[in-house]
Amino acid sequence: MATLLGLGLAEPLARLWMAMTAMPGAGATDLAEQLGIEETEVRRYLDVLADRALVRVSQQTPGLLVPITAEAALAQLLRQQEQELAEQQRRFQEKRDQITRTVTADLDAGGGVGDPAQRVEHVIGADAIHSRFEQLAYSTTQSIDSLLPVTGLSEQSLADAWPLDTELLRRGVKVRTMYLEAVRNDLPLLTYVRNLQAAGAQIRTSPTLPQRLCISDRRIAVVPLKPGIRGYGVAVISAPGVIASLLELFEAVWHHAAPLDVGNPVDTATGLSDTERSLLTLLAGGTTDETAAKKLGVSLRTVRRIMADLMQRLEASSRFEAGIKAAKKGWL
Repeated sequence: MATLLGLGLAEPLARLWMAMTAMPGAGATDLAEQLGIEETEVRRYLDVLADRALVRVSQQTPGLLVPITAEAALAQLLRQQEQELAEQQRRFQEKRDQITRTVTADLDAGGGVGDPAQRVEHVIGADAIHSRFEQLAYSTTQSIDSLLPVTGLSEQSLADAWPLDTELLRRGVKVRTMYLEAVRNDLPLLTYVRNLQAAGAQIRTSPTLPQRLCISDRRIAVVPLKPGIRGYGVAVISAPGVIASLLELFEAVWHHAAPLDVGNPVDTATGLSDTERSLLTLLAGGTTDETAAKKLGVSLRTVRRIMADLMQRLEASSRFEAGIKAAKKGWL
């Protein structure tokens, strides 16, 4: 709490924030009882903490406010003081670096199994996952490489992600992110991605992406425990051999992806867009329309519309005939 007070946070607010950190999921009534104050005071202090962006709305319990992680809170308080006291910013940067190193060391020493170099940490629950990403973001110093096969995110998810993304860019971290081509069909997400690119991130798109992936400083990776099942949980991996393989996967996909502003590029030899070729390949391999739609991040109606257009261009009366003609043309 001394650190929070040193950064200008009033003692009642610091006590409440610490209590929320020590009592995950606690409501205003429980916090009031713990601190020995009126519930109305707790709610008033919560409003102040929300105004200072030190708490956020829970992703798994609607209406519940939860504290942001220590690293995020310290960085937020630092930004609020930068315009007022440059010297205080310098002193706090030293404190924040020390705390970040301590937290990272604690995470490496515990919460996993076996040799830390081979550790796989499982993180379950939306709030726990968000907090782990906060810790990872504020400990990253060089690069973040991500595959994000998503096409629609809630306003709250985008609002929660923006401070993390911009904090990385503000500190000079190299950010490379790949989205599905279908991101162009979702205006809120497309706006977010364009703003991220304007802030300095490198953005590319691909018709399909293998799975969600985030690699920090080329040494720590986060992957879903169950690819395709959102909310199941994530694995945080630091085994060098696994990281090397995941980096090879990322670089291969990045190499073949298109810059955000290029759109859906068309092969001049075949007249096919990347999305059309990917759809043909998926369907030729026995993938159902529904599964193809999920992999491409588009609607089932869009898949069928694209396929109908391809059949017309191939002058095929059935998908089987379309597959034969596409193979003869070298489209597959």
